Amino acid sequence: MQLLRMFHETDDRRSLRRKTRHSLGVLSMTAALALFAPLSACAQSEDGSRSTRRAIAQSQAIAADFLTTELAMSPETASRLGMEDQLGERVAYTLDNHSQAGFERRRLVRIELLQRLRLRPQLPETHALRRDLAIAETALSDLIRLEQYGYGRFGYDDLRPYEIDPYSGIWIEGPTLLALRQPINSAEDAAAFIARLRSLSGALEDSRRRLISDRAAGIYLPKQLAEETQAHIQRLAADDSAALNELIRTFDALTRDLPDLEQDQRQALIGLVQTEIEERLRPAYRNLAATLTETSDAFADQVGISSLPSGTTMFGDIIHASTGTKIDVSLLHNRHLERSQTLLAALDQKLVIEQAPQSEEATEPILDRGPSEMRERLQWFEQALTSPDQIASDFVSDVDDTNASPPPFMGLAPETVWAELANFDEFSAQPRAVQTFETLFESPPYSDWALEFGLPSHRLVMEYPAIEAAIRLYGWSVLEADTAQLDAIANSRIPLLANGLATIDTGLHLEQWTLSEASQYLEDLVGVRPDLARRLALMVVARPGYHSAVQTAFGRISAISERAQAVLGEKYDEREFLRAIFAPGPRPLSLIETDVEDWYAARLEN
Repeated sequence: MQLLRMFHETDDRRSLRRKTRHSLGVLSMTAALALFAPLSACAQSEDGSRSTRRAIAQSQAIAADFLTTELAMSPETASRLGMEDQLGERVAYTLDNHSQAGFERRRLVRIELLQRLRLRPQLPETHALRRDLAIAETALSDLIRLEQYGYGRFGYDDLRPYEIDPYSGIWIEGPTLLALRQPINSAEDAAAFIARLRSLSGALEDSRRRLISDRAAGIYLPKQLAEETQAHIQRLAADDSAALNELIRTFDALTRDLPDLEQDQRQALIGLVQTEIEERLRPAYRNLAATLTETSDAFADQVGISSLPSGTTMFGDIIHASTGTKIDVSLLHNRHLERSQTLLAALDQKLVIEQAPQSEEATEPILDRGPSEMRERLQWFEQALTSPDQIASDFVSDVDDTNASPPPFMGLAPETVWAELANFDEFSAQPRAVQTFETLFESPPYSDWALEFGLPSHRLVMEYPAIEAAIRLYGWSVLEADTAQLDAIANSRIPLLANGLATIDTGLHLEQWTLSEASQYLEDLVGVRPDLARRLALMVVARPGYHSAVQTAFGRISAISERAQAVLGEKYDEREFLRAIFAPGPRPLSLIETDVEDWYAARLEN
């Protein structure tokens, strides 16, 4: 435990000196009282023995230590989750340590944290912390298994084999954090914004060095990803970059009415922001782009991680970490192919319309299911996904009466555009059918688990995004709404596209498909345009295993639903089923299955 104690007591990252050192020293006690007092009050031992009370107190301390350790290692996560207060105000002054030394240190600290979790005391079966700590142990051990490869970026919210790619990395997540997640409600907050801005150029330099280190170890960023990333970084580095200038505008707007900041002080701080961007940040972006040019001689057209050392094993480990369940990846590709054909047949049935009553023929096909005719028929659907700059003017007005502008980084950061498609939870640009979809998830129990069910803070760190995406995809699949025929077709294309992405996931990373083969598959399967198909294929190259994990979880949840319906019959309630899935928060699939079994057993008893 020495390393774990040293982590809380030292300040290698220049982030937790002064106030935070003190707050970390007392947080294990205060967090145990503040975060877990309700658990202690409502979940005491059955016999109330001293040993059981001691076990509960020790478990609460372990849970608090897990939370504070993870947040201390990632101030960016603390800000993204709105949990800076757990560590003290100074955490808002720093970014994560993106160096190789930081990567190694996080891994070693997590190993010691895992050892402490495994030595936790035995709790009563009914105590909530018993399960919480079991989930933490599973999530942490899965993360450590990936970190042992020695490269990539792995966290509870995202698992990627490369330091940066076109869709993620500090090069875009840093500015996005400052522009969209950094609150400025006081002069102290303004100072924190500037401190993080000053840290950003150093973080870019750390990423650049890691790219060089990875290349020396034979770990190349695939050429197509490198070229795409380089193009976006060069746009950010341009003198007229709207994205970096947005940081200045954001700081200006958020500091305009601060009561504890004089006008002359504010103007001086704005000048500091401008100077930092022009003299340090833009040059850092240009250096990173130059390094990408030097390291872009990778893999020819073979872009899958099977080309990396132990890449195929890593693919399976990513799915394991994404679902909390071990999966036989050798069966995945054929399973995805077969499901695509099943979904395609279902879509074909919807491409048939009834004729007028006087017609002798009952039905006739709307169109051949060819990519070009599908694109023509569903042009609005394609445009909403391929033309993000037109979202506000052309499509938002179809959903509501506002004329909201796209997020400031939408044109430069593909993540903000394509994450919507990847996660199946925010198709804000598509009218009618998507409006129904959004309305569905705005109502309980479809709303976000963290807000709806109030999980303890230590559980919010373990996000399992693939499982959440699968649950939302399941909700989409069971949506029963009176929609126009075009919307019904669009609804059917969502699960088809989701499974198509999983198919090219295994195709690219396990079956050595080329990027052009993966793009062509999406064109033929779903009828998306070539530019969108290529962009989606690149997204899958950069995030191996994710879409397969989503489909794996979706298939398991669907099977669990079918079993519950068979057991309950008329007593089955879809909303209550989804509540049973959502309420306990993100967790491994095996625990979801156990929860549903407990749910329908209770319904049968009643």
